[in-house]
Amino acid sequence: MKERCPAMHARALPFSPSSPPHLQRKHAVLLVAGVLMLHLWLLTGTPLWFNPAPGEPLHPKAMLTRQIEVASPRAAQVPTTKTPPIAKPAPTQNTEAPSMASESGKPLKFDDFGHDLAAPLSLPVRSAEAVDLPPFKRAGTEGLTEVTSFIAPDSALLKYKVEGQAKGLNYWASAELNWHQDGKTYEARLEVSAFLLGSRVQVSKGSLGPEGLMPTRFGDKSRNELAAHFQRDKGIISFSANSPNAPLLTGAQDRLSVVLQISSLLAADPTRFPAGTMLSFQTVSQREAEVWQFLVEKDELLHLPFGEINAIKLNRKPRRDFDQHIELWFAPTLGYLPVRLRITNANGDFVDQLLSKAEKPSS
Repeated sequence: MKERCPAMHARALPFSPSSPPHLQRKHAVLLVAGVLMLHLWLLTGTPLWFNPAPGEPLHPKAMLTRQIEVASPRAAQVPTTKTPPIAKPAPTQNTEAPSMASESGKPLKFDDFGHDLAAPLSLPVRSAEAVDLPPFKRAGTEGLTEVTSFIAPDSALLKYKVEGQAKGLNYWASAELNWHQDGKTYEARLEVSAFLLGSRVQVSKGSLGPEGLMPTRFGDKSRNELAAHFQRDKGIISFSANSPNAPLLTGAQDRLSVVLQISSLLAADPTRFPAGTMLSFQTVSQREAEVWQFLVEKDELLHLPFGEINAIKLNRKPRRDFDQHIELWFAPTLGYLPVRLRITNANGDFVDQLLSKAEKPSS
């Protein structure tokens, strides 16, 4: 017995040099199979050997696999009857499956959603020609708000208290809008910052002219900055995010200047925009251009950190899924500058920017 103990102990070790070769191969295969099973479990969230009882919840990916198996006639073991094949027209193009290799011959790698992992990350942006309902018209300015007169607000530094909700969690931040104009050019800089979360800065620069505010550049920066450039000599808007160029329409604004453009129009002739009036502007983000429409609503008395103040409310309601609901309030006693801005996402997350202080800028 004592002499057999070392041999028994050797057989218990998978890769012991004293183990027979066939046992070493067997243990190696079992180890590799175990690693593969563990890897697949981590990918799917459900062990491959897990067979849940009826009504027991499944991981989404496992549920998708289970639905596919049940839908398969072979998996469901349901007898099927053959139907005569339907004649199909001869293909006019090559119908072979696309090769899973890049132009360089290297194999492509895809994630669970079919995205090429080697390709640069970018948001899908469709050109105006490809959109079923184009966000703006390529020819003319029909439907866009005409600028007959405007009075740009005096330079000001506005500070806001920010309340918001993200994924069900409330947060608080601060914001500062530094608006400066000298009668010929303007610059607007909005910075929203939160403790431990960093800041986001939007900057709009341009000139004051026959179209009111006429932006030349709009930048949006959180970690990295993306920008839109208004190339008026070419009649296009270009984007640093490699989005397709957009046609530059009369009165085009960016997402920051559009707020000050509304201020300028209201200050020049508020009677021109009674409740029920719709204002429309081609509005440019750092990635795309579309038309934003604002409905003028009734005046409201706001209770802000700044104090009580009467303001004119404008409302941009969502037109499509995942559009943001934007509400703006402008105070006549402050030169129609924005005193409140509330943005609500489709999932219920929101940010509410409330004026707390207004002063003249230091420079």
